[in-house]
Amino acid sequence: MNLVFCSSAVIRNKKNQILIMSRKNKKTFRNCWEFPGGKLSNFEDYFEALIRELKEELGIDIAKNKLKNYIFTRHQYRAFLLMMYTFEVKHWSGQIENKDNETLRWVSIKAVSYTHLRAHETRGNLVCRLLLE
Repeated sequence: MNLVFCSSAVIRNKKNQILIMSRKNKKTFRNCWEFPGGKLSNFEDYFEALIRELKEELGIDIAKNKLKNYIFTRHQYRAFLLMMYTFEVKHWSGQIENKDNETLRWVSIKAVSYTHLRAHETRGNLVCRLLLE
């Protein structure tokens, strides 16, 4: 069984909207939406991976001590087992840029639905648990 270790971020702006991004340029779950983040590289922990991924994908810097409310998710897909931490990010430095040529969209928490995040069914539940409790 393939194991995939990932970190992702629920990035919240001052209007209480969250950032989602498309997967149109990815091999799997094309034309779906997800939270920014990605796979861990060799010897990275979940924090380091998220900090690196947000810099690579969005051009922003985040501080480890500003990552809040993490949730661990384990989800079995047909081809792999996903092990993922999702963190809430409210503070960052730099302008958010589209470095991966994916579509970025700020949406209200209420607007996030299974349709938006169908690539990762568990992520919709994360939004509810993380932001609506």
